[in-house]
Formats: sequence, C-alpha cells, structure tokens
Amino acid sequence: MAAIGKIREQSTLLLILIGGAMVAFILGDILSNRSTGSGDRYVGSVFGEEINLVDYEQRVEAQKESMASIGQPISSEAEQQIRNQVWNNMVQEKVMYAEMNKLGLRIGQDEFDDIRFGDNLRPEFMSDDNFKDPQTGQFDPKLVQNYFAFLKERYPLFYENQVNRIVNERLYEKYNTMVREGLYVTTIEAKDDYYRQDQKVRFQYVMKPYDAIADSTIAVTDGELKAFYEKHKDEERFDRQAQVDIKYTVWSVSATPEDEEVIKADLAELKQGFGEADNDSLYVLRFADTRNGAPMDLQTKENAELAAMVETANEGDVIGPYKEGNRYAIAKIVKKGTEELATVRHILLSKSTEPDVEKLKARADSLKKVIQKQNNFEAMVTAFSEDPGSVQTGGRYERFDDKTMVPEFTEVSFKKAIGSINVVETDYGVHLVEPLERLDVPKLTAFVVDQTIEPSNQTFDRAYDEANEFSIAAKDVEGMIKMAEEKALEVKESKELQASSRTIPGVTNSSDAVFWAHNSERSKVGKLSEPFEFGNQVVVVGLVNRKASGIAKFEDVKEEIKPEVILEKKKAILKEEMAGKTLDDLVASGLTQQVAMNVSEKTPSLPSGSSEPYVVGYALTMSEGDQSIPLVGNRGVYVVKLESKVTVEPKETYDSYRDALSEAAGNAIKTYNAGVYRALKDMAKVKDERSNFY
Repeated sequence: MAAIGKIREQSTLLLILIGGAMVAFILGDILSNRSTGSGDRYVGSVFGEEINLVDYEQRVEAQKESMASIGQPISSEAEQQIRNQVWNNMVQEKVMYAEMNKLGLRIGQDEFDDIRFGDNLRPEFMSDDNFKDPQTGQFDPKLVQNYFAFLKERYPLFYENQVNRIVNERLYEKYNTMVREGLYVTTIEAKDDYYRQDQKVRFQYVMKPYDAIADSTIAVTDGELKAFYEKHKDEERFDRQAQVDIKYTVWSVSATPEDEEVIKADLAELKQGFGEADNDSLYVLRFADTRNGAPMDLQTKENAELAAMVETANEGDVIGPYKEGNRYAIAKIVKKGTEELATVRHILLSKSTEPDVEKLKARADSLKKVIQKQNNFEAMVTAFSEDPGSVQTGGRYERFDDKTMVPEFTEVSFKKAIGSINVVETDYGVHLVEPLERLDVPKLTAFVVDQTIEPSNQTFDRAYDEANEFSIAAKDVEGMIKMAEEKALEVKESKELQASSRTIPGVTNSSDAVFWAHNSERSKVGKLSEPFEFGNQVVVVGLVNRKASGIAKFEDVKEEIKPEVILEKKKAILKEEMAGKTLDDLVASGLTQQVAMNVSEKTPSLPSGSSEPYVVGYALTMSEGDQSIPLVGNRGVYVVKLESKVTVEPKETYDSYRDALSEAAGNAIKTYNAGVYRALKDMAKVKDERSNFY
C-alpha cells in the first residue's frame, strides 16, 4: 500500500499516453534488431508452451505505465526489476493455472469483495494504517472501498495490476490449502516408520576409509573418464545452460569539480521560483531527484555548511545550495525552532544473560556504588556492559532526541541531573545511565529540492571516447590485456557466465553486455565489444570462450568427473583387498574393530561418525553370527558381523507413530507453499530465453 502515498502530480498521467504510443516502436526495435526470424520471437517456455515476446513486452510496458501513472519514476534499475517481476509472474501463472484449471478453482466478485472489505480480510489491508479510522485507530472497510473506487476511476492501469495480483494470490492460497489439507499419514506409512525405527541391530565392524588411498596413487585413463561420462551424461547435473567466459575493463566516471559547480548553479536558479511557489510539494516533485513531496527535518549537527546557512534563516526563506552526501540541495524552511538533544553513557546488564530482573538490579546497585566511589565509569563499561553498540565508545550515545530511545531510557536521559548515575529497567535489561550533556539545537522543517551529483555529459563523453579508442586500438582480447597493462588499467574476468545472470560482476544493470557475449551474430570469440554505458560506468568486453546449451561436452567436464572415477576405483580396490577375509584377519591387518549398538534404518549413524544407511540396511537382513561381504559405504568399505537383532512384531495400532509423522509434516508445512511451487516449476521445465532479446 506504499503506492497510496505516491498518487500525486496529475501531470504524470501524460506518461501513460507517451508510454502507450512507444510500445509499438520498442517492440519493432527489439524484433528487427534482436531476432533472427519469426520462429525466435519468444522469450521462454513453460510446459513446452512458448511465452510470446510481444505478450511479455506488453505486460512490461503496462507495468511501467502503471507505476508512472502514480508518480513512480522508472530508473534503469527499476525497469530491470519490473522485467524480472513480470517474467516471474508469467511463469507462476502458467505453472499454477495449469493445476488450478484442472480443479476448477475460481474467485468470484463476492469472494473478491469479502477479502478486501468483508469478513475474511487479507492481512495487508488490516495492517495498513491508511485504512484505519484516524479517530479510533480501528480498521475501516469503507476506506478500502474508497481506495479501490478511486484507483479504478483515476488510475485504471494501476487498479488492474492490483486486482490481478490480489486474485492470483488468493487462488494460489486456495490451491496450497487444498494440497496441505490433503496431507495425511496412512496406517501403512505409520507401520513402516515403526519397523524402520524399532527394528534394531548390534554388530561388530571394521571400515577402511577411502582416504586411506591417496588420490595421486590412482591412475585414471581418458578411456575410463570417457566411459563414466557416457554412462552418466544424461543426468540432470550435466545439462548446461549456455555459458561464456569474458574479460572486461571498466572506466568509472565521477563528477568533476566543474560538474558540481554546474549542479549548484542549476539549483541556485531554482531558488526564486521555489520561494514564490504556492504549492511546495508540487515544486519538489517537479524539480527534485528524490521526488519526496513531504516536508522533512533538516539535519545540521554533522553538516557545518548547512548549520551556518540556517543560523540566520527565517521561515519562508530558501537556503542553499548545500552539499548532503552525494547530492546538492536547496531547502525552503517552513518551520524553525529548537529541539533538545542528550548525550549519555550507560552500562547494560542484559535480560538475555540473566532473566531475573531483581538480580540485575542488585548487580547494578553494586556497580553504581563502585563507580561513585572510584569514578571509573568507562572501565566498568568495558568490564560489564553487554551493549555491543556502545562498549567501544565507553558506553556513550551522542546527541539523540527524545524519540530515539525507549521511553524509560529517554526519561532518565532528559530529566535526571547531569552527572547523576541512575538505575533504570527497559525491555533490554537493567541500565546504569549517566546524563552527560543536554543542549538545544536548531530544528528546521523544510521542503527540499535536491540533485544527485553526477558526471556531466561532457565528462561522460570523455570517458566514453577513451574507452572507444582503447577498444579500437586493442582490436582483440590479447591486445586488450597488453594495452591495459601499458595503461595501468585492470582487466577483470568472469567465467561460465550464463545468460540468466543478466549482469557481469561489479557492473550493475549490464544485461546488454551479457546479451552481446551470448549472441553469436554480434560477437566472436577473441573479439572486443564497442563501449557499453551502464550507469556511471563505461565497459569494454572481450569474449574469451562460448559454450552452447545442452549436454556438457566431455572435455568441459573431464576434470569435474575425475574425482568420481577415482572414488569408484578406490571402492573396487578396497573391496578386493577385504574380500574373503574374516573380521579377525582384517583387525590383524591393522583395521580397528568397533561395535554399532541399537542402530536402525531410521538412525543409521555409526560410532565412526558417518551415516551409513546401506550398511545398516544390509545388517538388518543378516542372521546372528553371520559376516557380510565387503560393503560400500559413504565413508569407506565395511565388513560387519551381526551380534544380535531386535525383531519386532506387528502392533494392533500405530497411532503414536502416525502422530509423530503428522507433527513432523506440520512443521514442514511452514515452508510448504514455496516447496509446492518449486516442485511444480521443476516439472514445468521452465526455459528463460530472454537473453536472445535483452
């Protein structure tokens, strides 16, 4: 509901008309420049069904227009977020509606009204202060009705987005509830859990660990690696997305002193109009970068330049320009007064360490007496305070107002005598608080017009020209590395960069560079790009390698699978070494005999520290006194000799086991909704092909 506060400045509605007219132009540009044919004009697929590029782009533009219609600026970062949000929404709709349509799930107008202002309200409306009666503080459903009526009339695009969001969320909730309520532990499951838990064995065993054989002693041929690859290549882990390896050089562009002077001059020109403005909020929304149309408190205590300006200013005056962080600003003062700030030091005895408050108070009283006698407050802070936020500063909190701290702490800080030592209890524990200083400082409320300190076009052009000359002179990746060394420029690299990454490390919103590297028509291995502009950075990218999507090639995973082939050979070696030998023979050869007691299929942990379900499961099939063949476990190869087995009989009822499984399922439900969607999404085989266009 934060959007309520952004519904302002009617002139922004013009953006809807402009945006709508631009959609065809934008799509035309995408289709003509980034597609190789009509068959490629989709951005992905779900269940094998293509998501059309035009449909996707229209929804992106509709979302942008929706945000623009309520005065929300669309930065490049915000646009990327919108694109990802629209994509995720379209995927979720296709995944979930495929299931919900089978069940006939719907939401009618009556239900839609009921969850907004009826008896089954959504939490987002109940908790929003905008929908509470200002007199009583209670939720007022009429305010929700008025809000949606207002949106429908004045901001139809935003209204439509809100309706779609609420309807989809409600349908997803209904589906997840049906699945969750369908969970039931059957008698067969409870009986199985009984046997897995209560049927136990005790056995002697020896184990020879795999790391007893050094990897370096195992010879692996290319033929063995190739055979392993052929056997396993169809496994999902070898299914690779398209990947590229790149090198790149970044020119970070900062505002020059001359740029800052231009910004200050621009703001100075706005001062007269600001002073004469009848509507300060609209003036701010029109000219300020941050577009905060509400008055704010000016913070002067850490800004000497601003403090000097406000000292002689009166209400109605426009002061500035002054520097505030990475911005310059002018401010129109609407209220001038003073406020009291306090500085204290304290010692916290935390309730998390000692819940008994009376004990904490007694300890605080003892510390107080020591401090009063020895005047050693800072030493006592170091020795006893449990407030990590102030220990390093001697327990001091500097110049805070009467709204910063909890009420009990505030009362002592502002009301007790300077230099007095006071014991006070708060929700955090018991404090020893000594007020050190109280002073009145100017408090100013003002409307602020600010401009971000950014490089000018001329400054940016100089950096771009430098990067462009670099790209032309270097010609290729090898030249890039050599020239960068000569010019003391850093060459960064990113390996196995997938198209879905949408960005290169250290460069925000750099999807165009990723697209360039993945597009075989625009880039060639070994070649350099023209300079890209991303925010205040200029980037030249070199393509080192490109790998197509599909099953990974043998050469690309050869080193990856080598440890697995080595492990398989170790298993075979150890099995052969231990075969045909008694437990006594194996102990005599240097292996340690151990005893596993009361292990079961459900609790297969052995004294050697590893979980070995296969070894325990095998032991459960043995007869007392029998010795196993060598068994391949997780940690090594085992030989076991069964001492005893607890054989359980069927029970009349398995209620206690059913109850335990139901409780475990109930705990899992807390994260169940996300798990259900992940499972359905995995089945849908979602493909994201947006990198073909963006």
